[in-house]
Amino acid sequence: METKYIGEHLLPGQFGHFFAVLSFIASLVATIAYFNVIRAKETTLQDSWKKLARIAFVIEIASVFAVFGILYYVLYNHFFEYKYVWRNSSRSLEVKYLLSSFWADQEGSFLLWSIWHCVLGVILLFRAKKWEAPVMTVLSFAQLCLASMLLGIYILGYRVGSNPFLLLRQAEENINLPWVSRPDYLSMITDGNGLNPLLQNYWMVIHPPVLFLGFASMIIPFAYALSGLWTRQYTEWTKPALPWALFAGMILGTGVMMGAAWAYESLTFGGYWAWDPVENGSLVPWLTMVAGIHTLLAFRHTGHALKSTFFFFFISFVLILYATFLTRSGVLGDTSVHSFTDLGMSGQLLVYMGVFTIPAFWLLIARRKEIPDIKREESSYSREFWLFVGALVLLIAAIQITFTTSIPVWNKLLDLSGLRKAFNIKQLAPPLEPVFHYNKIQIWVAIVLGLLTAMVQYLKYKDTPRKQLTAKLLWPTLIAIAATALIGWLGNINFDTYGAGFLVAIYIMLFGSVYAVVANFGYIFTGLKGKVKSAGASVAHIGFGLVLLGVLISSSKKETISIDRMKMLDNGFFGKESKENPRENLMLPRNFPVQMGAYHVTYAGDSTAAGDPKTYYVVRYEKKDPANGAMLENFTLYPDAFINTKGQEGLTPNPSSRHYLTRDIFTYVTAVPRKDEANDTAQYSPHEVKQGDSIFFSNGYIIFTALQPQPKHRNYEPQPGDLAVGAQLEVHTKNNEEFKLQPVYFIRDNTYQFSIPDTLSPLALYVRFSKILPKENKIELEVKEAGTFDDYIVLKAFIFPFINVLWIGVLIMIAGFLMSMYQRIKGNKQTPVRGARPATALQEA
Repeated sequence: METKYIGEHLLPGQFGHFFAVLSFIASLVATIAYFNVIRAKETTLQDSWKKLARIAFVIEIASVFAVFGILYYVLYNHFFEYKYVWRNSSRSLEVKYLLSSFWADQEGSFLLWSIWHCVLGVILLFRAKKWEAPVMTVLSFAQLCLASMLLGIYILGYRVGSNPFLLLRQAEENINLPWVSRPDYLSMITDGNGLNPLLQNYWMVIHPPVLFLGFASMIIPFAYALSGLWTRQYTEWTKPALPWALFAGMILGTGVMMGAAWAYESLTFGGYWAWDPVENGSLVPWLTMVAGIHTLLAFRHTGHALKSTFFFFFISFVLILYATFLTRSGVLGDTSVHSFTDLGMSGQLLVYMGVFTIPAFWLLIARRKEIPDIKREESSYSREFWLFVGALVLLIAAIQITFTTSIPVWNKLLDLSGLRKAFNIKQLAPPLEPVFHYNKIQIWVAIVLGLLTAMVQYLKYKDTPRKQLTAKLLWPTLIAIAATALIGWLGNINFDTYGAGFLVAIYIMLFGSVYAVVANFGYIFTGLKGKVKSAGASVAHIGFGLVLLGVLISSSKKETISIDRMKMLDNGFFGKESKENPRENLMLPRNFPVQMGAYHVTYAGDSTAAGDPKTYYVVRYEKKDPANGAMLENFTLYPDAFINTKGQEGLTPNPSSRHYLTRDIFTYVTAVPRKDEANDTAQYSPHEVKQGDSIFFSNGYIIFTALQPQPKHRNYEPQPGDLAVGAQLEVHTKNNEEFKLQPVYFIRDNTYQFSIPDTLSPLALYVRFSKILPKENKIELEVKEAGTFDDYIVLKAFIFPFINVLWIGVLIMIAGFLMSMYQRIKGNKQTPVRGARPATALQEA
């Protein structure tokens, strides 16, 4: 007898799965129809196939958006009978984060990718003209692959895709749980698993859509290049492809840098970039696409580098697919903090990568002799020569990053192939210091790119007279040298962590980045005669130079100000497995000002809000004039953290920063007291002392200096008639730290005696003024050293100088891409292509 489950909303899931299957079928029909448009010889037949292809693609678009709408509907209504809803959302989740939960998991992110393909496809339907059929064949086939990721059906015992509308009771991992077979199992589910705390940030709402638009747009240059090979129109495809390549480079670069901003504001990477494998997976295709854009420009003006352009456009999209495999197969689970877990689609992802990689490169190899090529060698004083050199440098950077990022893949290949056992090959280990590992190579890449970015604009295509080049570069070079010296001197640029050799590279990179900004700014007025509308490339290069400059200054002058001089966090405070440096973290007891750099920092408490699972910590900064004590600056930061969310032990912090024009103060919480910390069992011990006497404790000694007849204490409110006196105490620690305490003793109503202790929280030291002994001219102080105290936070704080140079550079670089796109789309006059073969009709392919 079939079980009837109570309270399930099955209709949305059934509709959702129906449209997921329909999108697969429609994209299959569109692919076949567009393919037949190219194969057909007769115009009537071509028109028929094209009409069918367009109808199928429109159905595909409607189906994808229907799946999107239904999935959001079940998320919004908290239908926890669906595994995707239960796994990624909860009732307490803010509405703005429902979109975050939509693409927080694999199925939703594939759907987001597919949505952007639909949007780009609509544009191509109206703009591609004669290239519609071949380009849309490629795009429709990509849609077919993405749609297969959402099917969740079994074919010959193999599961194809993962159905986002799978019911919780149908999930394989829950089959053996007895409660899901109960008719009323939904009554046992009061809430969902919730969104990963790291993802509950506004950046998660805006960053993934932009990044996936970058992923989706990378297929368009790939499709144009493949169409050119396929139809043997080896040169004609380059003109419509260039604006799309610029768009893809701009959007993907924007997505990458938005990820950096997210890391800076919301993750504890200690900055905006940590060479995390997922970061690298997005960066590498951008590098190769930028290389392809420059080789395409060289071809459009000279006829050189067409084969290189094919290669770079192909490899850029393949690297997007490879990055997808890395982040979604689970292979990076031990090396990246934000990769997906494996949902059993690793093989499908590899097939997806193979069906695009193999045909593209096979055609490139098979038809390499047909691709137009100019046999004459380029002059070393020509722009195209150095554009090609720059593209090779970008390729080298991409290879180094990809090789190291792929270490888990190499290990799996060695195991699967049996080579490790056969040749006794050791396990490859990721670098212990990834930042230094990448930086020691990439800094030289940055140097070369900075210098090329400065000089290439001044070169002419084909050849440039030596004297003319020298004359044009003389003033930019001298200005850049002077500016570099000034910045190095005033800024005291240093990076001695890795030795003197690295410092030399730092100064060369400083010159290269300044040179890129100065030379391109000068070129707008000397080379372009002030025609800003035509200066897209120069503007993008200025932005790139500022990005390099911002990275260099903010990294080399980054200062850790949360230095633990009292060594409070030694002896394994963070645990043996932690990579946290205890000397770079400062314990802040509540309401106790602690010196941190030029500031006194006070942890003033914490707060929570209804419906918000985060705890906000109030951290007050004060900066006073050491001469007269006048307040120079004060502000409050609110770093927050998720604590023990859903039973998971540990802390998930989000930073808080104070932004200035010339620097940022970046702080985040690294530890808070554990709820299971032992209660304090220490006892007060009495000491009779007179003025000038000392009391020793484990970390130093206390000196009784004087009595204060009008004491001031934060916990004492004097009332009329009180007889109050405070004991002025000086505390000296083994580390030469000095503190002041003033416990208070008072008599109220001539009867009641009270003692208000004073506390030195960093040392867990408590002192109580318990008696006055007038005959002995002494007082009695009681001292206690607590084993634990539970009212503190541990904070890490950096100063990032001139970080805004980086962000301004990113914005300027994006503006340069937009200007270049506008210029190309408007059909600005181009230099005629040299060495191109006559166009051939699509139907002759």
